[in-house]
Amino acid sequence: MRLVRAADGLADAIRLARSEAENAFGSGELILERAILQPRHVEVQVFADAHGTVLHFGERDCSVQRRHQKVIEEAPCPVMTPELRAAMGKAAVEAARAVDYRGAGTVEFLLGQDGAFYFLEMNTRLQVEHPVTEEITGLDLVELQIRVARGEPLGLTQDKVTLTGHAIEVRLYAEDPDAGFLPSTGPALLWSPPSGPGVRVDAGLETGGEVSPFYDPMVAKIITHGANREDARKHLVRALQDTALFGPKTNRDFLIDALQRDVFIRGEATTAFIEETWGEAGFSAPQPELAALCAAAVIQHRLGRSASLGEALGVAPELLDWSNARHFNSFVQYARGEDLLGLAVHPDGHDAYTVRGGEAPVKVRVRDMNDRRARLEVDGQALDVTFADAGGGALHMAAATGGYLICDLARVVASAADEAGGGMVRAPMHGRLLEICVAEGVRVARGDRLAVLEAMKMQHQISAGVDGVVSAIFGKAGGQIAAEDLILEITPDEEATA
Repeated sequence: MRLVRAADGLADAIRLARSEAENAFGSGELILERAILQPRHVEVQVFADAHGTVLHFGERDCSVQRRHQKVIEEAPCPVMTPELRAAMGKAAVEAARAVDYRGAGTVEFLLGQDGAFYFLEMNTRLQVEHPVTEEITGLDLVELQIRVARGEPLGLTQDKVTLTGHAIEVRLYAEDPDAGFLPSTGPALLWSPPSGPGVRVDAGLETGGEVSPFYDPMVAKIITHGANREDARKHLVRALQDTALFGPKTNRDFLIDALQRDVFIRGEATTAFIEETWGEAGFSAPQPELAALCAAAVIQHRLGRSASLGEALGVAPELLDWSNARHFNSFVQYARGEDLLGLAVHPDGHDAYTVRGGEAPVKVRVRDMNDRRARLEVDGQALDVTFADAGGGALHMAAATGGYLICDLARVVASAADEAGGGMVRAPMHGRLLEICVAEGVRVARGDRLAVLEAMKMQHQISAGVDGVVSAIFGKAGGQIAAEDLILEITPDEEATA
């Protein structure tokens, strides 16, 4: 295939294309077609029965593509007029009638910016994007296909086919947009599709399933219908924000970005949309916002607390996040681009936390939380997230602010003394005391490592909260220790001076 932009390049292009064709296929026969630059990809749904009825059910715009693979489809086409629809519909019906077609089919066209359209191909089947036609016509195309195959009449006339509202579909692919849309495979740790009125999900995956390398990377279609295009678009953005697939990488964030681009909002996207929007640099997922990272830190704190509580006996709920040496902080470090961001989670009472580490403390309140979803307030702003504990310190989390993998690179648990200013160092959770890193009489500074505790298959560093001298050691390396058990005592410098 050769694109010829000027007449003086035609002869060489024909020679090269013919040579390639003869070598590959044994035939030098060529087709010359007009090149339509920056067209729309518009297709018409047709149906034909065995009784001579051939109808079209409107058109779909499938212009948003990458590597000639459709990504976003919608119906009706944003630039369609009644006159153009009638002309394209007539051409599609005549094409089907000319070959005595039976059943469901799709006649595809390229639509130029001047309004002229050109036949591309006919797909003799229902297509991936047929749900948007179902949504605006109210017809079940699969049922019609079966009825026609039985020899039954369609039972419709063209004037009875009406289009109501607008529908948009996105294809959720297991692929990595940051790496040029390369396919991504592996087990699905969690599949959490959106739900609610006006949202339709056609999926071929469940939690615990596997995305294999042997098939198309599409794992789901998400479709929304609205009274108009903007309603459908906004509804689809919200549906994607409520969608999570953890395990393989997905194009979820890319789809959200695409749907919110001004060119798409204006209905001006052509087949060049992706290339023109992201260029050679390609798509790059946005870095997680501080609000989402603070929410993740609180969720990991509560997951760790729940795990420790499961191993404890007789702990009253009102004592959660509390110790007799005041509350303790839990610390996490998250990768944020090339940098590491350290966050400290401090319980402020029932389901309330202060997270420090950014430019200013962030207040987080947990309104509701189960094993996969949480509703939080972050500095007074509502934030709904879907998450999965991947083990080994990794948390998968998707939020309206972006979906990403958060890795707990180094969980450091400070002792209660960090907040209390005293020297009583207690175990923040149940576990095995792997190591005592100091000896009696040793001078330590605030932040020095005192001991290493193993819990939940992770190693947690316990650090000094004050400057002083280790005056007593109560814990024993290698032994089990319960939450709040005393590990060692530090005599703070202030007390020694006094």
